[in-house]
Amino acid sequence: MVSTLSLAPFFSLSPSASQYQYQYQSPSPFPFASHRGLCLVCYVSPPSNSQSDRPYPWRQPHWKGMPEKEEKRGRWKADAISDQEAIHQFDQLLALKNLRQINQYLKDYTKFSSNPLSTAFSLFTRLIQAKGISPNEYTYEILMDCCAQINQVNLLFGLLGRFLKEGCRANVMIFSPILKGLCWEKRTDEAATIVLNKMPKLGCIPNVVSYSILINGLCKKGEIEKAMDFVDVMISKGHEPNVVTYNTLIKGLCKNGKIKKALDFLDVMISKRHEPDVVTYSTLIDGLCKNGDIEKAVDFVDVMISKGHEPNVVTYNTLIDGLCKNGDFEKAMDFVDVMISKGHEPDIVTYNTLIKGLCRNGEIEKALDFLDVMISKRHEPDVVTYSTLIDGLCKKSEMEKALKFLDLMISKGHDPDVVTYSTVIDGLCKNGDIEKAVDFVDVMISKGHEPNVVTYNTLIDGLCKNGDFEKAMDFVDVMISKGHEPDIVTYNTLIKGLCKNGEIEKAMDFVEVMISKGHEPDVVTYNTLIDGLCKNGEIEKAMDFVDVMISKGHEPDIVTYNTLIDGLCKNGEIERALNFVDVMILKGHEPNFVTYNTLIDGLCKNGQIEKALNFLDVMISKGYDSDVFTYKNLINGLKKGGIE
Repeated sequence: MVSTLSLAPFFSLSPSASQYQYQYQSPSPFPFASHRGLCLVCYVSPPSNSQSDRPYPWRQPHWKGMPEKEEKRGRWKADAISDQEAIHQFDQLLALKNLRQINQYLKDYTKFSSNPLSTAFSLFTRLIQAKGISPNEYTYEILMDCCAQINQVNLLFGLLGRFLKEGCRANVMIFSPILKGLCWEKRTDEAATIVLNKMPKLGCIPNVVSYSILINGLCKKGEIEKAMDFVDVMISKGHEPNVVTYNTLIKGLCKNGKIKKALDFLDVMISKRHEPDVVTYSTLIDGLCKNGDIEKAVDFVDVMISKGHEPNVVTYNTLIDGLCKNGDFEKAMDFVDVMISKGHEPDIVTYNTLIKGLCRNGEIEKALDFLDVMISKRHEPDVVTYSTLIDGLCKKSEMEKALKFLDLMISKGHDPDVVTYSTVIDGLCKNGDIEKAVDFVDVMISKGHEPNVVTYNTLIDGLCKNGDFEKAMDFVDVMISKGHEPDIVTYNTLIKGLCKNGEIEKAMDFVEVMISKGHEPDVVTYNTLIDGLCKNGEIEKAMDFVDVMISKGHEPDIVTYNTLIDGLCKNGEIERALNFVDVMILKGHEPNFVTYNTLIDGLCKNGQIEKALNFLDVMISKGYDSDVFTYKNLINGLKKGGIE
């Protein structure tokens, strides 16, 4: 049985609902809210003698009867107790008519409740129904903060309407949760309107916090230019950006790859006498690492230390990750040693980063050794650890070991996610075990994980490579029926499968379908078609596609040129192939190992041994080692020329 608490007149109740809910009801006095009065259902479960009935049985109640008053801090203690006990104790506080203690109770109790919003409004109902005491601005701030934490933006507007209706004076703290909620929902235009127009109209002048929330929302949405404009607006209104504002902008710029601008803002920050903190430096180090500027990132650690800011675990993990991604594992390990010497023990993130770095480098055995070290340091492998190792093993075609790790992962209570299953499916496909890959899709679904676009693309690619185009198309149909629209990768995979099968016309038809679905062909699409046409001996058509490619704003890359050179060589058009090498260099693409081997093969087959040997010399001088294929071509060419 549940007991229903009403919050009249602002909220209405529905005893049939199983959880709180809200709907529009009566107009709110708040002039700019599109969300009017709301209705909420608050349910409070009666006390139970069974501990298992608690949502979180490990939370033990500490109160026995009346809440104890903390002598030193003068606060009522709050802890995880039943909702019915909470109501009883709250009623006792109401009898004392001490609003400060009531607000503190409301704030503390909602932190521990399994359903904070329902609890908060249940207690708030009793407060507004009590005689001789009314909620104040701080009471509303507590409720609005509670709504913001679980992203109930609609309720925030409703509360603001009631707040103003009761004659309370609007303040920045009341608007902050609304701004946070709107920004979280990416409704930054509405948030901007509130800051620029609505707050001032209500006599509430936005402060640094208001602007910083909005700037943070704009940065997270990727609207960096707008965020920077608001910094100017903020300054024009007499509010100097603080460290938090600068850190927000620097983070936004780094995430959007604008490292130079981020560093410029660092200079501005320092010139305004705002000392960069650990967050500033860690953000810049992360941005530099992701931008591939590892040396500068390492230098920033030295700058950071020289300024009296000791790097923390996050800083070291960021740098270690950057070094691992850059293939500099030894230096990454040096920083692990530095980290430990500074009193920072490597955490699960550190170990996962190192394991990922080793797996990416193909050093699976070393990665498994690190797993043992990690466990010995009492860090239990998590989903990331297992998924990383499974991915590494799949890429090394060690599918048996990968599947054993999947079983181990499940036995340890870690539920594989979509990424893990997609990784295994990809490994099975690349290993040629298509049937098992298809079976794994069924296993994945049975475990409650719906395949995503990546999963379907992986399976479609495997089927196409296996020559089973019909089954690949069946999975495209399944994909669409599950609400996943094929993306550019899907279409490129299908086009590649058809080209490899020599079905160029069908591949061309798929390009038309792709365009009709709003997907413009990219470099991969054009390269695939050009390769298919070249292999089909249709060189001129391939050349036409190069022109189309350029006209659509896609510059041919090294793959395009190598494909055309190979096609021309195989078609016996050696001079034309050599001319394309000149064009390629002119366009800023240096010939690579594939280019030289293709030319040497073509020249040898055309009997131009001397030219082939010259290209071998050039190839070696450029730092490319010749392989078995190179010498095999030369030997065959020499034999053809009558030289044994």
